[in-house]
Amino acid sequence: MDATGSPPTKGQVGLATGMLILTPLFWAGHSVVARIVANDIPTFSLVSIRWLVAFAILMVFVTPTVWPQRWLLVKHWRYVFVTGLVGPALFPCLLYIGLKTTTVTNTSIIQTSVPGLVPFIAWLMLKDRVTWQQVLGIAISTVGVALIITQGNPMAIADVEFVPGDLIILCAFTAWAIYTVAVRMKPFEMHANTLLASSMLIGGVVTFPLWMWELSQGLTIPMTSQSAWAFTYIMLFPTLLAYYFYNYAISVVGPTKAGLASHLVPPLGICLGVIFLDESFHAFHAISFAAILTGVVLVIRGGRASSSRARA
Repeated sequence: MDATGSPPTKGQVGLATGMLILTPLFWAGHSVVARIVANDIPTFSLVSIRWLVAFAILMVFVTPTVWPQRWLLVKHWRYVFVTGLVGPALFPCLLYIGLKTTTVTNTSIIQTSVPGLVPFIAWLMLKDRVTWQQVLGIAISTVGVALIITQGNPMAIADVEFVPGDLIILCAFTAWAIYTVAVRMKPFEMHANTLLASSMLIGGVVTFPLWMWELSQGLTIPMTSQSAWAFTYIMLFPTLLAYYFYNYAISVVGPTKAGLASHLVPPLGICLGVIFLDESFHAFHAISFAAILTGVVLVIRGGRASSSRARA
């Protein structure tokens, strides 16, 4: 629904769908880049700087929208603070800490829990109904992701070694699932850009004291080309664009459908590998893609059926 509570138009749904394809594309590179620099760039420094800079850049474009709504931020300060805390602050901090001791593969496996966590949390917080088609779609899509991770042999998942960092990663994606649902709870009168900008500012401010603590411990950001391109990528794609796209999609198609974007990360990552790294494409990749797309279609159809019954 839009800010007036009206059903979204076909154009809005189409735009949201396109954004939900681009968002996991940005995410696909995020874990890889974060893993590369996890032990070089201090965690809280990276999180605080990325959000403070992202906030400054965003405000150049959205100040005319955000400033007149400052009274709404005061009125709904608890909601705004919690949303900024679990999304921009808690999620990346836990993700980067977890990536210091785990692998991108394990992170991809754990990330598949998001589409299952979101409907459950939406049911708890919003009393959203989950249809059997959505449950089946999530299950089939999860199987598709498992085929990618295990290279066509689902039983091989038992051979994956999990480490303490995996529990931290699970907590990170739980925070992300809560954020996904929280965005849908935005007051109708509050513009999406107002919530996004305030969330970014909260993410930067909350982690700022931790950044200062890292500096007091002698943990500084290395001035290298690797740090520069890592910051540039993280700042532009998974921060500014991905959050803007994801928040918009949630407002249009709802948290359950938007949360399914997490299942597109592994296949899109493979496509990037084939295009840019000359990696191989196998039959199990095609099967997994088909399973994931089937799951996505079922979730969308299930959501439409639920909406139709609700209107009836």
